[in-house]
Amino acid sequence: MAVNPEYIERYKKEAARVGSKIFVAATAEEAVNYILALVKEKNIQTVVKSDSALAAGIGLREQLENNGVRVIETSIVQWIRQLSGGREAPLDEIAASISSATGEKIEPKPEAILKAARRVLKDTYANAGLGITQADFGIAESGTLVSLENEGNARLAAALPHIHLTLLDGNCIVANLAEAAERIKNTAGGIPGHKVPTFITYLTGRNTTGDIPGALFARAQGPEEEHILILALQ
Repeated sequence: MAVNPEYIERYKKEAARVGSKIFVAATAEEAVNYILALVKEKNIQTVVKSDSALAAGIGLREQLENNGVRVIETSIVQWIRQLSGGREAPLDEIAASISSATGEKIEPKPEAILKAARRVLKDTYANAGLGITQADFGIAESGTLVSLENEGNARLAAALPHIHLTLLDGNCIVANLAEAAERIKNTAGGIPGHKVPTFITYLTGRNTTGDIPGALFARAQGPEEEHILILALQ
């Protein structure tokens, strides 16, 4: 897919109309600076980040950490690798790392490690100041984000933190829902036995309990702010 300036402009208009804050970055530096400025403005101390090729491409995690922000990967595999210093580690070392992170003794068994990791990450989502995810597509006609995944980590990172920021490749904005649906079907590659991803999330704007009369629970329906960072890199 090639960048379509008309799709980007329409997407910006529709996404802004439903309450999202939009920024288009022409360079990696602009993208990083936008996020660093947001973190500083909101005094964000902790970020949860789903697996993202765009974030990796601009060195986002390193940039945030260099500015004193704690970044936690939401993929269990990536989180464990983060605790292990980016290397593969045996079960006893992984269990020791998680024990150190949680303050409780974790047995060096796969089921115990997975149970502890899920519990820790669940608490982290709700307490994070910012969740960063990557959308697979943007739909120009409605300002909708479409995310595909098999674990559900990005969905939680989008819904539970105080603020959510989505990275969107400017090349991946389609005209309408029908075109997005066709591309989702194509993720199976037409290979027998292959299926589309388990979780398909459509996100249009922001929605909070402030929209619901009598609602009592803050952020029960989403973050306080929705930011979309479109990377139209030169």
